[in-house]
Amino acid sequence: MKKRTQAEKKADMFEAYKAMRAGKKVKRSGAKDGSIPTHPKVEVDASKPESVVLAECLSWLKRHRVFCNRHDCGAGNFGAGFASYGIKGSGDVHGILKRFGGKHFEIECKKGAGGKLSKSQQKRQRDVIANKGLYFVVHGEKELEYFMGEYV
Repeated sequence: MKKRTQAEKKADMFEAYKAMRAGKKVKRSGAKDGSIPTHPKVEVDASKPESVVLAECLSWLKRHRVFCNRHDCGAGNFGAGFASYGIKGSGDVHGILKRFGGKHFEIECKKGAGGKLSKSQQKRQRDVIANKGLYFVVHGEKELEYFMGEYV
């Protein structure tokens, strides 16, 4: 878990001070590690784990002939020492939309009931969108169709 910055701690303390002065319940601005909760935009099966959501999304993209690849990221001891691979915070699926002149997109899959978007995923999402790409957080096939419908 990554430590919060001094500025984040101070902002939380200031918000707590304002809440106490107003006689309201004190709320933290986010999790200690900076992650934020995600929730589906459309109704999806809440019992599905992330692995099933990812498999369904890849299947949907393949059926609609969308060029994409599964992206994995991690770190560990691989015999010759500690190493990392992949792009930190990157989506689970990367692709290009031919119809829109090669527009880049990334899809981050979360379990059906919702999950948490880490600080690095939030930064990656901002960077992709700032460079005119698409970054979707999906919790099921129906939600993917909701987001990607106009692009395929």
